[in-house]
Amino acid sequence: MASWDDLGSFVRVRYEIMRQREGELWFMLPTTGERTQNVAVRLVTGEDEHPWAQITSPVGRVGQIDLTRAIELAAVPVTGGLVAENGLVLFRHSIPLGETALDGFDRSFRLVVDVADRMEHALTGADEH
Repeated sequence: MASWDDLGSFVRVRYEIMRQREGELWFMLPTTGERTQNVAVRLVTGEDEHPWAQITSPVGRVGQIDLTRAIELAAVPVTGGLVAENGLVLFRHSIPLGETALDGFDRSFRLVVDVADRMEHALTGADEH
């Protein structure tokens, strides 16, 4: 079972950290072809008062994508959803810490970046994030 410190160590060993601050790590993952996708993992407290790992990856800028189409595309994945934060549309998924083994996070990181990258490509045709 993973604590935030365990997850941070797990991420640092596997990925090149681009940016970090207390309770947050940013790194890049390859997707398809030459495409890459930023991913952030943050320590958050859920409505249940327990720690969660929140994983986000950008899809596009709020004013530059078709939000209705983005919501329709977000209906396809089995988990996760869209949020707007700091002018960006992000695909986001959260996992409870303490209940998840560390190797379960790779699958969730991959799910988030693959969905975000497909949405970014469908909505913008670009590879900015």
